[in-house]
Amino acid sequence: MRALNMSKISTVTLLLTITFWGPSLSYAQQSAEQFIPIGMSPGISNKYSYIGKITVVNRQTNSFVMQTSTGEKEITISPSTRMWLDRSKKKKTNIEASIDDCEAGRKVEVMHSRENENIADWVKIESS
Repeated sequence: MRALNMSKISTVTLLLTITFWGPSLSYAQQSAEQFIPIGMSPGISNKYSYIGKITVVNRQTNSFVMQTSTGEKEITISPSTRMWLDRSKKKKTNIEASIDDCEAGRKVEVMHSRENENIADWVKIESS
């Protein structure tokens, strides 16, 4: 009987932890994302993001095409998309970027939005 009560307490504690800490952990990941190099985002890179090379940039439509291991993806940059220039190979801090930093041949990582896989939530562009 006592073991059953401890099990219930553990379950309730776990559910409360997930309920209250879950959203803040997600926010913490988003806040730290700009400092994480391409391909190194824990639990995201190569699972929920695309990594590849930019092949075509269209500044008029705020979009680019990238070649990934599974084929080409057309990515649209929305007004809410966060973009960073990954300067980790130069041992420098990443900085904010824009569509103007997108160039054919550059390595890029894109985390797509939950609603549409062709709209970027965030983009990291390897610096030249």
